[in-house]
Amino acid sequence: MGQPLPGVNLSGYRTFQDAEFAGSFEGQSQFGLGVRARLPFRVLQLDGRLVVDVAHTW
Repeated sequence: MGQPLPGVNLSGYRTFQDAEFAGSFEGQSQFGLGVRARLPFRVLQLDGRLVVDVAHTW
């Protein structure tokens, strides 16, 4: 089980259930994002940020 991500507030988003930091090892970090269903998503890297774009409906 990971640790809650600091500064991430998911209240008000019914699609997301949880966001956690799983750990880092040898320059790679792992994060988990819990969603309410198997929804389409995409991941982008923009200006040094990681963006996870999740559809709210099918």
